[in-house]
Amino acid sequence: MKKSSKNFIRMILVLLVGLYPTNNISAQTIKEPILIKVMPVTSEIVPGGNGALEVSFKIPSGFWLGDNDHQNRMPPPTLLEVEPIEGFHFGKPLFPESKPAGVPVKKGVTRMFEGEVVSIIPFSVDKNIKEGKYKIKVLTTYTPGLNAGRLTSHVNEEYETEILVKAGFVNQKNNTPQPQLRKVPGDFIVEEEITKLPEPLNTILYRWPEESFVAKFLHWVWIDPDNHGKHVQTVFTPFYGFTENNGYTAGMGMSLMNLTREGIMTGQIQLRGFYNEYVGATLGFEAVSCPAAYHNYWVSGFLSSDGKNKGINIHIENLNFGNETKFGYELFADFFRDPRFRFYGVGADAKEEDKTNYTHQENSALLDLFWMPVDKIRFTVGGKVRNVDVLDGNDKIRNIMPWTNDFTNPGGKFENIPGIKGATVYGGRVSIIYDGRNSEFTPSAGFYGRVIAEYNHISDQVVTTSSPIENYGKFYVDLREYISTADQRLTLLLRNSWTLTTDENIPFFEQAKLGGDFSNRAFDNGRFYGQHSVFASMEIRIQTMSIVFMGVPMDLEMAPFLDAGQVFSDAEFKGRFNVNPGMSIRILNRPNLGIVGNAAIGQDGLIFTGGVTLPF
Repeated sequence: MKKSSKNFIRMILVLLVGLYPTNNISAQTIKEPILIKVMPVTSEIVPGGNGALEVSFKIPSGFWLGDNDHQNRMPPPTLLEVEPIEGFHFGKPLFPESKPAGVPVKKGVTRMFEGEVVSIIPFSVDKNIKEGKYKIKVLTTYTPGLNAGRLTSHVNEEYETEILVKAGFVNQKNNTPQPQLRKVPGDFIVEEEITKLPEPLNTILYRWPEESFVAKFLHWVWIDPDNHGKHVQTVFTPFYGFTENNGYTAGMGMSLMNLTREGIMTGQIQLRGFYNEYVGATLGFEAVSCPAAYHNYWVSGFLSSDGKNKGINIHIENLNFGNETKFGYELFADFFRDPRFRFYGVGADAKEEDKTNYTHQENSALLDLFWMPVDKIRFTVGGKVRNVDVLDGNDKIRNIMPWTNDFTNPGGKFENIPGIKGATVYGGRVSIIYDGRNSEFTPSAGFYGRVIAEYNHISDQVVTTSSPIENYGKFYVDLREYISTADQRLTLLLRNSWTLTTDENIPFFEQAKLGGDFSNRAFDNGRFYGQHSVFASMEIRIQTMSIVFMGVPMDLEMAPFLDAGQVFSDAEFKGRFNVNPGMSIRILNRPNLGIVGNAAIGQDGLIFTGGVTLPF
């Protein structure tokens, strides 16, 4: 679901618009939704006596908190710590029993709190402690959660109370009280934050009345259930961007965004018009719906004024299809023509200076059917069809590089590249998936692994190799491990993937490849093609800032990374094994929206990738 960097610039501008002040109409805000109080069970204590602190978390209706298990990462745990004071000895915090709750997408069962959670911290004081007032500081770490995801973690948030140590005072009770759960009123909620811009600017943030036909129709398009509590917000977004492959782009978009009261985006429809230096004036649209981690779609389309850049891209995922949620499906469909593609040759020693330009025309579909017999595990069976034509490239780009087709005839450097003049591939596939992550789109903990085996048939290929084949196998392994701190401010992501094919004489676009947002980010998408590929990456995601603007909570993450990998064949491993450092900036509206920008350096220089996506 990669988007171009123009979308990254566009969303940055949206965020800047959102920095205008908001009107908070409730004491419980999106930034501070949980009402927390700390108080002593008895305000006075004698030297050598015992006492207790009461820490209450009043959770608004519709929210929850994770329990106090330090090992939990789904949801993050609720933790208490008292700053040490000489003469005081604090015991382990006591919590009431949490309740089990199912996790979407058959990821298992977790435990959490709802209502008002009253926890108890027992303590004692030394016999020789001085009399007087003592200020007690309790550090709280907690993460407000919802069905639609979680908000920003609050780490070591300070709350204070006072205790009087007084000789001769007789405690009424020495027993430590028990923790408990209390109900909260149904009207104890977090009210949304509404952005107010001065007129006439406020018209660019028009909020559609929920009783209007437009709002009702869009909620149906976004698969919202009854009583969804969301609203439709209009946002105008000018954008400007540049990438080496796509050139300069400038334009304007109008977005209709589906937002929960807490500011979590679960859907968007956008219309946009822009001018690109290579393909000219272009109209585009995008429709996104992700009301839950188990059912979402992303549909986009575009058409340039000359008709040479056009297409529709579809991705639909429904992992909750069937009466007992044991079956699901995932569909990818692409019908597009783009005259800005690059080709460098096949093999690990393909040189950046050999790049050429071509028009990539593709009609393809891939369907996987899922069966989920037990939590976290999916078996799939599916099929695909992929028709690709390699056509002459963009006239303006030809001024700076040749067309790929100039080198495909006898004597050309690409004459023996399989599929260089197009081909059609049909195939069947099976796979097994283990998904133990705590979120599908913005995970911070857990393991994900998928193994895919394909058997494919090639037809309609203009043979350009001396060893043509008709059938081949393809194997893909994707492994990811997310490790985070208890507060989830720091996440380590380890990735490893392999693509293996049974023959090197298959169409180049079906071969293993390296480069792009979800591969080695020091190279453009499809920079290297080969019979096999290996990729490994280590990334440290550090949450550096959290803000709420336009009523939308956003987390900023800085993520240094190290990517490594290469393509190779059965016969030999040619070329440099690429090990490339880089830095990623991630702006997240958890769990569905991510604005990701990457910069990495390699043998081709400094490369930028990223865009608006459902982040991994």
